[in-house]
Amino acid sequence: MRMYRTGAFLGALLVALLTVTACSPRAGSGGKAPDRPTPWTMPTGPGGYGGRLLGARWRVDWVTVDGRNIDAPPDAGAWVEFGYDNTAVGDYGCTPFKSSATVTATTLTVGTDTSGVTPDDACPAKERAFEQRMRKIFTGGPLAVAERVDEFSMTLKNQRGDYVALQMLWPQGLFGAPWRIEYLNVADTPVDMTAGKEVYFVFHRDGTVTGKGGCNGFKGRAAFAGEHVTLYPLTRTTHRTCSRKIMSQEDGLLDQDPRTFSVVASRGITFVDRTPGLDGLAYNFIRVR
Repeated sequence: MRMYRTGAFLGALLVALLTVTACSPRAGSGGKAPDRPTPWTMPTGPGGYGGRLLGARWRVDWVTVDGRNIDAPPDAGAWVEFGYDNTAVGDYGCTPFKSSATVTATTLTVGTDTSGVTPDDACPAKERAFEQRMRKIFTGGPLAVAERVDEFSMTLKNQRGDYVALQMLWPQGLFGAPWRIEYLNVADTPVDMTAGKEVYFVFHRDGTVTGKGGCNGFKGRAAFAGEHVTLYPLTRTTHRTCSRKIMSQEDGLLDQDPRTFSVVASRGITFVDRTPGLDGLAYNFIRVR
C-alpha cells in the first residue's frame, strides 16, 4: 500500500464528505436513480440460541477444562462457522477442519473431522495445547448452547461441565445480503451518507463485491480472512450522472488503494481501518431488510 496516497485519501474524503452532508441530494440530469438492492431473506434455522449459531462465524475466546479457564493464545486464530447445510468449517488454531454439525434450538453436535488435514508439528506449543483442548470438547459429544453476556457471545457446554466461549466475528447474512453504509467515521468524525439507502455493498463468498456507490453500480473484490477484510479499488458498472456532491462522495468510496480493515460484529458490521499511523476510517454497515 502506498502510504502517502492513503493519508491523502483520508484528508480528501473528510473534506468531501463534510461538504456533501451539508447539502441534500439532487436528482441528476444524466441518468435515472439507482436501483434498490434485492431483498434478502434469512435462511430458516431451528430458532433458539442454537439458531443464532448458524450462518455466522465465531472466534473461540477461551475454554474451560476440568474447572480451569484457558484463554486462547493471542495468535491462535481459532474459529468456527456453522452452515445451514449441517456442516461446520473452522480452525482449531493450527489445524483447519471440516465436519458435519447438527444444530437444534438448544444443542450442537459436531461430527468427526472430514478434511483429512493433520496437525502441524511446527505449531507453537501454546497453540497446540489450546487446539487439543478445543478439539476434545468440540468432538466429545452433544454440547448445550447457552447465551453469555449479549447476542454476540455464546457458550457451549458438554456433559462433563467443560465450556467453549465464542465471540461473533461475522454476523448472519454477511454473504449474499445487501449491507447499507449507515455512516462513516473519517478521522474520528461521524459522517452521514448523503445518498442514504442508495449506498450499499453485497459481499459474495467467491471474493467479489457488488453494490451501489450512491449514483452508480460497482463491482470489485473483498478478501475476508480471519478477523480482517481487504477492500480493493471498485469499478463502476454503470455511468449515470447525479449531483456533483453525490458523485464526489462516490469517488471517495470507489477510487482508493487497497485497504485492510478489522471486522467487528455490532448492531450490523463495522470495518475499522488498522493501517499503522493512519487509523481513523471506519465503515458502519447495517443489513438491508
